[in-house]
Amino acid sequence: MSSLPPGPPAVADEQRRPLVGRERESAALAGAVAALVDGTGRIVEVTGEPGIGKSRLLDQVAAVAREHGVQVLAGRAPVPGSDVPMAAIVDALDPYLPQVSQTRLAELRSDHAQLLNDTFSSLRLPGARSLAPAGVPAGARQLRAVRLLLETLAAERPLLITIDDLHNGDRATIDLVCHLLDAPLRTPLLLVVAHRRRQSPARLRLALDTAGQVTRIEVTPLERAHLDELTELPLSAGQRAVLHELSEGNPQYLSALLAGALPHGPASEHVELGALPAEVEAALAAELELLSRAAHLVASAAAVLGPEPVDTGLLAEVAGIAAEQVPAPIDELVAADLLRPVAGSGCFAFRHPVVQHAAYLTTDAGWRLTAHARALAELRRRRSSVAAQAPHLLRLAVPGDMVAVEVLSEAATAVLDRAPHTAVRWLGAAIRLSPSSANPSESRVMLTVRLGQALAAAGHPRAARAVLHDALRLLDKRPSAYRTTATLLCAQVERQLGRHGAAAALLRTGLTRPDEAQPADRAALALALGAVEMTSGRAGQARRWAAAALGAARRATTIPGAVRAHALGLLAAASHLRGNRAAGGETNQAALQLNTTLDAELGDEPESALWVGWSEILLDRSDAAVHHLSRAIDVSPGARSYFSLLHLLCTRSLAHRCAGRLAEASADCAEVLRLASGTQFRELHVAAEAMGRLLTVWSGTEEVEPAVVPYTLDLPASGWPGRLVLSANAETLLALGDTAGCLAVAATAGLSELEPWAQVGWYELLTRATLAEGDPDAAAEWAQRAHQVAERLGRPGRSALAASARARVLALRDPAVAAEAAAAAAETLTRVRMPLDAAQAHIVAARALVADGDPDRAVATLRMAEEIFDRCGAGLFTRQVNTERRRLLAGRSGGARRARRQGGSPTLTRRETQVAALVSEGLTNRQVAARLFVTQKTVEMHLSHVYAKMGVTNRAALVRRFHLGGLASAQSS
Repeated sequence: MSSLPPGPPAVADEQRRPLVGRERESAALAGAVAALVDGTGRIVEVTGEPGIGKSRLLDQVAAVAREHGVQVLAGRAPVPGSDVPMAAIVDALDPYLPQVSQTRLAELRSDHAQLLNDTFSSLRLPGARSLAPAGVPAGARQLRAVRLLLETLAAERPLLITIDDLHNGDRATIDLVCHLLDAPLRTPLLLVVAHRRRQSPARLRLALDTAGQVTRIEVTPLERAHLDELTELPLSAGQRAVLHELSEGNPQYLSALLAGALPHGPASEHVELGALPAEVEAALAAELELLSRAAHLVASAAAVLGPEPVDTGLLAEVAGIAAEQVPAPIDELVAADLLRPVAGSGCFAFRHPVVQHAAYLTTDAGWRLTAHARALAELRRRRSSVAAQAPHLLRLAVPGDMVAVEVLSEAATAVLDRAPHTAVRWLGAAIRLSPSSANPSESRVMLTVRLGQALAAAGHPRAARAVLHDALRLLDKRPSAYRTTATLLCAQVERQLGRHGAAAALLRTGLTRPDEAQPADRAALALALGAVEMTSGRAGQARRWAAAALGAARRATTIPGAVRAHALGLLAAASHLRGNRAAGGETNQAALQLNTTLDAELGDEPESALWVGWSEILLDRSDAAVHHLSRAIDVSPGARSYFSLLHLLCTRSLAHRCAGRLAEASADCAEVLRLASGTQFRELHVAAEAMGRLLTVWSGTEEVEPAVVPYTLDLPASGWPGRLVLSANAETLLALGDTAGCLAVAATAGLSELEPWAQVGWYELLTRATLAEGDPDAAAEWAQRAHQVAERLGRPGRSALAASARARVLALRDPAVAAEAAAAAAETLTRVRMPLDAAQAHIVAARALVADGDPDRAVATLRMAEEIFDRCGAGLFTRQVNTERRRLLAGRSGGARRARRQGGSPTLTRRETQVAALVSEGLTNRQVAARLFVTQKTVEMHLSHVYAKMGVTNRAALVRRFHLGGLASAQSS
């Protein structure tokens, strides 16, 4: 006795699309099968949206059951209108019943046998009689007979029956399921039913909700991480985000979206769908074929109007029927779950744009054009927005229709920020409809410039660059108000592609055209050029152009306050990087100007907050920087501002990191990665990737291998994105214990060319790295450089960072002074809101206190560092400090016990003494291992024993105790 094998379509579908993201659901079904094998029957309800994967789960449970020797039968409720009672049960049992032992079936009562013969065409039970018990309706007797048949079949061998599309079930099938829910099954029978709750009869839903033996499995949307497993196409982070949002995590809709034009930008908009995959088209066509003629007409009208919600009056006009004829078809469409009411609007919309597209494809081409014309006429009569009219004009307009050109252009501008791909399509159509000539009109050139802007916003910078260069060539032949706009857009695209030299050349050319440039245009060009110079690492040139922009802005009669704030912020940031001690006043002035700027102005000039924020970071005012950057991020309008938004997010991530808010910094890095992957802005993508990796290591949430951190950089090291990457990579390698890798990265950073503010951070990092590498002389040199540069800068935070570096080196020879210096540095770093660096200074102080023989204060200081790290979310450092503190406590108690027991200094083994002696000479663990011809692990083991016996926690303390305790002389003798 075996069930029928699955048909070819099911096998082909399984090979085509793997079952992913259903671990929870699969585990629940596997548990039900396990219980069935143990003799316990149940009913399992599988629910979810259309296309979510319910049928696939039925195939899954069937496969699992077969592996366990369970008899598997599968049925599907036919489309409504079938005249076969209990059609789904008949579909499941009819092919199998002829194989059942007649001896087993002979146990059925004769009156039940007759009912079963009437129900199942493949069943011919002998001795059947139609004698019916008095007063019992035929329907009730049939339910009882089928139930007894199922229990009889399951008594011989555990039985699984799956019923798909139960929402389409006939009355008798629904009655049977409700009857089986009334009382527990007496034999090992597992009934798994899949249905759409929206379309299921109320009595079925009630019976399932109130029965005690039902296991409910609601199939939920897939996670974004599952997208890569469902397609072989390489998807960027931005594409994954857009596709996941548009598909709503539904595999059927995702399959349709993947077959269309994949989105390149990060904007969530309607993807241009083409031909649907065969299995998706077949499934949706089957739903549409069930409709009455009137409902199909209304569905076609709704499809012509698009996926947006529409009211019944508009549907009537487009369908060409009277308004009173619409409600009944609407009720039918809602009952079929093709349309859904939009809460609080009186409108209706398709349950998903893919369903709307499938309905659109079923319309006849000639009727479709007429429907678009009716829709356009009605929308114009209603004076609807140009964005609502544009999709219909796109299909009706002919070349030379300048009204259509104007409407499409205006509509593209209206949707650019939220739907740049749509804007590209409409602008392209407007250009095609415009008259072409050797000397294009001003309006056609304007459309070309806007098309370039839309292409850039949609994530096509190379296409945008080509279009904008064509526009600039046309603009060179005539005076035009669009030249500055085109130049600024083209320079931005060049920067997006990493072509900073080309961007600077374009902007300089624009500034050398005094014939028509207004002060406001000159200010905009100078600001853009200053930003190019700043991000390229030329702060002096950036300051020059910022001053020029500020002068031009002051000459302009009317200029937004955001432009002045932009110029002041860029001027202040460049001054800080150059080491100008008086730049604090410039930052204050820029912040004041920004604070008085209206949100609308800031949305048009978001980079003003970028440079104000940078200048505040350079002044150790991270909280103020976060405030100003966040405001600009909140008011950024959308796709047009992605370029600025990426810079704002990346800078805010750095500000959060400086302020010790690692979770917020990580979130900003993740958002930069999502947006940058869609806009092809590679420099900031790499920067966010490097910063995100560092934050992951510091937070200790994931394991990161040093091998994934590159030592070299294929970005310009002179620009600030490249410098951020190098700094983050060096910090990451040091945190992972790869000091050699950290030093190798630092060797490529061009430290002598860096601005003083950045040099202090690098020199402090190199102090830590060379100490960890066992080179105190090099560490002393780096610490001294950090001190000298910080003295010239005069910034409290930079000076305290340099003081912490000097204290690390000083602890090797004068731990008492080092402890005081580190504590003072920690106090200053805490005051200027640099908690992570303050915690590191506390660690320096604690280790110096241990070396100075004051373990009690050391423990308290380590506890302070641990609490700071914990508040910041720096799990890696929290665990490290906790281990060091506990080891110190253990060493103190163990050392005291040994001192009482031995009456003096700790006793080291000969090998431990050798290790201690070599470490006290400044050798690293690797060098000690090579000297003693042992493994590095062996050295680490002996060193941990030495720490415990001598009551110390680090190398500096070990050196002091080793020499003060006389062990050094004992070793030499």
